[in-house]
Amino acid sequence: MQKLRPQAPTKRSLYRRCPCILAALTSFSATGAASPEGQPEVGSAAEAPRWLSLRATELSLELETEYQRRRVGSERPGTPSQRNRDFRLAESVQLRLDGDVIDPLFINWTADLKLGVGQERYYERVGHFDQTDSDSGIVQEFDVSLNILPAKPFSVTAYARHVRDRVPRRFLPSLLEENTESGVTAFWNQDHWTSELGLSWSDLDRSGNQNELEDESVRTRRLYWDNRWQFTDTHHLGVVFDHQREESQFQGSRNDWDTNRDELRLEHELAFGPGAIHRLDTFVRLNNEKGDLPRDESELIPRLTLQHSDALRTIYRYSFYRLDQGGIEMRRNKFDWQAIYQPDRNLRISGDLFGLREETEDDVDTCQIGGSLDAAYRQPTPHGELLVNAAFYLDDERSTGDPDGGVVRDETHVLDPTRPTYLIEPDIRRDTIVARNLGRTRIYLPGHDYIFVAVGRRTVVYRLLGGRIAVDEAVAFDYQYRVPTNGTITSTRVDFRVEHPFAFGLTPYYAFDIRRQDANGSRGVSAFEDNTERHRFGVRYDRARWSLLAEVDLFDDDVEPYDSYQISGKTNLFREANRSMDATATASWFNFTGDWDRRHVGLIDLALTNRLQLNEYLSSSLSTDYRLEDDSVDGQTNAVDVEVGLQYRRGYFELDLTLEYDLLTVGDHDEGFGIWLTIRRDLSHLLASGTRQ
Repeated sequence: MQKLRPQAPTKRSLYRRCPCILAALTSFSATGAASPEGQPEVGSAAEAPRWLSLRATELSLELETEYQRRRVGSERPGTPSQRNRDFRLAESVQLRLDGDVIDPLFINWTADLKLGVGQERYYERVGHFDQTDSDSGIVQEFDVSLNILPAKPFSVTAYARHVRDRVPRRFLPSLLEENTESGVTAFWNQDHWTSELGLSWSDLDRSGNQNELEDESVRTRRLYWDNRWQFTDTHHLGVVFDHQREESQFQGSRNDWDTNRDELRLEHELAFGPGAIHRLDTFVRLNNEKGDLPRDESELIPRLTLQHSDALRTIYRYSFYRLDQGGIEMRRNKFDWQAIYQPDRNLRISGDLFGLREETEDDVDTCQIGGSLDAAYRQPTPHGELLVNAAFYLDDERSTGDPDGGVVRDETHVLDPTRPTYLIEPDIRRDTIVARNLGRTRIYLPGHDYIFVAVGRRTVVYRLLGGRIAVDEAVAFDYQYRVPTNGTITSTRVDFRVEHPFAFGLTPYYAFDIRRQDANGSRGVSAFEDNTERHRFGVRYDRARWSLLAEVDLFDDDVEPYDSYQISGKTNLFREANRSMDATATASWFNFTGDWDRRHVGLIDLALTNRLQLNEYLSSSLSTDYRLEDDSVDGQTNAVDVEVGLQYRRGYFELDLTLEYDLLTVGDHDEGFGIWLTIRRDLSHLLASGTRQ
């Protein structure tokens, strides 16, 4: 027997069952224009209740075209050259809608829609072989958001978007990015409690045109629940659960990286004492990751802060950390005591004592104790201000067990393309090095994003110009290393810095740091003493629209000492309503004098950005970067990045033209040229006013 489906209630039955809905509908006035006589038009709220309002606020026609050409060659014999050409053309209609259901405070929504057709053609030649491909289809982009009960204690938001965009890269051709995202979030807001429950999906695809070697995809699914309690003004509690599944294929790699991550965090804050001047904070984190790089973490950090007076504050901290990764389990217990004394704004003195015990299962146990003393002083002078900072560090490290299996997690460095960046520990097992961004959402690949080189018993890391590591980006490294055991390493370090900013803009400065280590009594692996001494002399001159910097850096190290000299400047040539121009220049010279890697490196960096309003309708922009690096061992590196933009706005007509040229020569030769043209005609003035139902 066929089951009967319950009939959907009619609008009249809904009114009869829900008087509140009827009242809302009859009291909600339409946004349509009134008739000349002042009476509502047909279909207004006075004649029929509004159930759904729909407004088209923007309408336009758009033509987009893109052409990219790329040539990659190599001076190495037997390596074929490659040429690529891409052409894309898309015609589309863009429409912006917004509206609400019953009332904007009940349900409101907005939608940006783009629909059209597109054609694509590709050409590739590798050596003496060439191939072509073409495609055509539907072009669709959208960005839709929905809000339910936005002003109520319980509310829901949802969104869905699909966009296609250009991702510029310094010294390399741009990538094409398609990003599809959707999600829904529910909010609860009570007197002393807030809760957020969310679910989101994200699919990100980036593609280039060189044998698909630049393709990158990331699929992310996330569920999170964030709860916050504010019992009183001085008592807070937060509990967060985060589940995330990620499937990635990274640029330059044919391998997939899959990760399932579950994390639970607890954050507790309690202020107490007279005037709530004391504080107890507790942080707990449990993290479990499964997949290609499984990892389990547990973390507990209670911290007590006592404010003894306006000038004196002490902090007591205990931290427990447990890690299980790659079959190696490590546990760390650490105690800290810190005192901060600041009698006035000119003087600040702080001291720290700590004790640490780290145990690696069936392997190495490490005990470390130490402390530091830091003082900062500032003194106004007749011509400016004197700033002095001095610090002293001392620690003693003892290890027992088998001489193997030391583990380092999340060692963070900002990579420099010229200066060497040393990983801290010696005798690293280089096959275990994993580099990630700080959010642990991207793995960087050796040979594509960075390279590491053995310098004696140390490992030095260099950022590559053509990789995905951004300038001044912090990178976290995981690795394993061999540990000298049954021995002691005592380290002493002194830091000192003094500078004097003069009122007229000149600031001379001097910085000095020295580290001395004493290692003795090791088994299996000889102890490694890492002694350094560094002097930096410099002067800055800052004015309203320009600045100069000159610095001498003398770095003496047991592994790879160097001397460097740098001059840099930046200026704002124009800063007016219709034009602006900024320029920067840096010239550096490095002389590496160590026994492992003797070389001289000269570096020139130039950058120029310009914006010009040619007339009422026409504007232009220019940005260019140039780098020349001359290495006595590896030869020259030339890199050029130029982008020119032209924008024309007149009435309902818009035109955007972008030209891009990139050149990167590092042994191989990579040259690219691209054109992006967008023509848009606004038709919003043709839309009928009023509300659509």
